[in-house]
Amino acid sequence: MRNGVIGLIIGVVLGIVLGATIIAPRLQRTAASTGAPPSPAAADLAKQLPRALVARPAVSLKLATAYPLEMPIAGALARRIDTRIWDVSRGQIEIRPYPPGALAPAEALFEALGSGAIDAALFSPQSAGDLVPALRIFAGLPFGPSTDEFLAWMQFGTGDQLLEEVAGSRGVHALICGVLPPASFGWFRRDVVGLQDLRGLQMNATGLSARVLARIGASVVDLPPGALMLGLEQGSVDAVSWSSPAIDRHMGFATWLKFYYPQGWGKSPTVLYLMLGRKTWEGLNASQQAQIETVCGDNVRYSSAEGEATQFAALKAIYGEGVHVQRLSPSIEDALKQAWQPVLQDAIDSDPDFQRVWQSLSAFRADWSVWRELSRQ
Repeated sequence: MRNGVIGLIIGVVLGIVLGATIIAPRLQRTAASTGAPPSPAAADLAKQLPRALVARPAVSLKLATAYPLEMPIAGALARRIDTRIWDVSRGQIEIRPYPPGALAPAEALFEALGSGAIDAALFSPQSAGDLVPALRIFAGLPFGPSTDEFLAWMQFGTGDQLLEEVAGSRGVHALICGVLPPASFGWFRRDVVGLQDLRGLQMNATGLSARVLARIGASVVDLPPGALMLGLEQGSVDAVSWSSPAIDRHMGFATWLKFYYPQGWGKSPTVLYLMLGRKTWEGLNASQQAQIETVCGDNVRYSSAEGEATQFAALKAIYGEGVHVQRLSPSIEDALKQAWQPVLQDAIDSDPDFQRVWQSLSAFRADWSVWRELSRQ
């Protein structure tokens, strides 16, 4: 039976080879003489055949990711890059995703790209904020711009240029390749009525949002997923600020935490980037670069729509698990806004690049706000 299967496989492969080397030229000559359309090019066939039967692509990159590939939206975007670039390039570009930690530690992807240790990565540059503080602005800020405002600044303000300067000087080329909804305020073991309910809480949070929470009295920790889940199970972690409802539900926080505040304030939006080592990017020709840029542009469109479309169903499911879903009190939101100002000023004063990028974004937002106030309710 086994020999029969092997023989069948060999027969199929030989049939393809013979078809390409002997039969196809004869058919092309016949088509030319009869006026029939020519047979598809090899690149067109690549879209219809399994990858194992297609010649090695001209470009093959390994994509490190910061998110499990089965995670909604964020993880799915890595798989989408893989399939879309294969289709768009007709099998000439392969960007194959690998799970977190397989190619480089998730928290060290930016350094790995700059050193040339990995080809490419999909992640939020928030994780590189300690190394390059200005990257935090490109990842998403507390009380920051909306998605449309941010994209407008990136493409028609000076955002793209500044990102190229900040990342490019460290050997990295960055492309926006996904947009997630604003991260929720968080999950809690008990109801949060006023500031007194936040003081002393062991709360998992990252980046500038963590600094704001610390200023209003939370005891902030930043744990990797495995340690975080252990802390929740053991009761040493009281609250978590993670992402939007669809991703939060996937993480399973409702097992331990029964009060949820979806109100986004900490990062608005959360922006994901496809980053490549500069040498890798410059080794691509103009057509290959354009194809990757096109796929990332499509990823932004897709993730923005999916992110908005999937949150209600996630909230319903979270509520169905016995979680209290509610909004923050105005007093807490006001306190967060007040605490954000000194955190922002510290970031501006401590890093020239952060100051330069912030000034550009602020100037753009000041002009854009006039259009927003006149055109929107």
